[in-house]
Amino acid sequence: MVCVKVYILADNIVNKRGLVAEHGLSIFVEHQELKILFDTGQSSVYCHNAGLMGIDLAQTDCIILSHGHYDHCDGLIHLPHMDTFPMVYVHPAAFEKRFNAGSGKSIGISWNIDDYPIIRNRLFYNQKELSPYPGVHLLTEIPISTDLEDTPQSFSKESSGQIVVDNFIDEQALIIETSKGLVVFLGCSHPGIISCLDYIQEMFPDQSIYALFAGMHMEKATSLRVQLIIQYMLNSNISKIVPLHCTGIVAISEMKRALEERCLILTTGDVLEL
Repeated sequence: MVCVKVYILADNIVNKRGLVAEHGLSIFVEHQELKILFDTGQSSVYCHNAGLMGIDLAQTDCIILSHGHYDHCDGLIHLPHMDTFPMVYVHPAAFEKRFNAGSGKSIGISWNIDDYPIIRNRLFYNQKELSPYPGVHLLTEIPISTDLEDTPQSFSKESSGQIVVDNFIDEQALIIETSKGLVVFLGCSHPGIISCLDYIQEMFPDQSIYALFAGMHMEKATSLRVQLIIQYMLNSNISKIVPLHCTGIVAISEMKRALEERCLILTTGDVLEL
């Protein structure tokens, strides 16, 4: 019995004819009768790919934005017209101005919510554990629980008129309860993938994580950090681990070698039934 069906609408890599890749992430999730759009990439690429994959985005019930970077949120303004725009769950800090600390380049959401009242009127600002539907949960304001991995220092944001190191308080995880265990979705895991998973297990102590779909932000990670994270995954009981987007080719390759069949390599256009 299929409990969750996952469609990779946009990712950094594509291997299928006619589909398009970009630096970004967008995932369409079907759970029972519910249809969830998790992130929207940086352009209309996810809409193009959804059409070729036979997905009607006009049937979307809700949208989850994982954090306020352009490669996860800018595509929202390209969602096809529908009579009632879906509810959009996002942390309010996602709309702060974000920068690459080294270059000073803006990497936040490029559109202004005041220019899109149809979206502005459907924003639900989430700052806690929230269950918008039975068995569907959102977690945000994820605490850093370990020094095993360095959180990125290359990102900054504007807060109260000052430029400060970005603490990614807006990072938001999607968790779906199934008979097999929790199915978890993370956009970039900026607080650290270990901290994210530790917090999820703390909030759901009686349930195990069955499947993980996540950008893990290891493109520029040291070999030591990659190996520490892989060891954490080896010691976990997560059955299916799908590294995406910002995890990086080298880290994904190392994870696949160590985790073998537990690590699934999915790219743009792939579909997985759980």
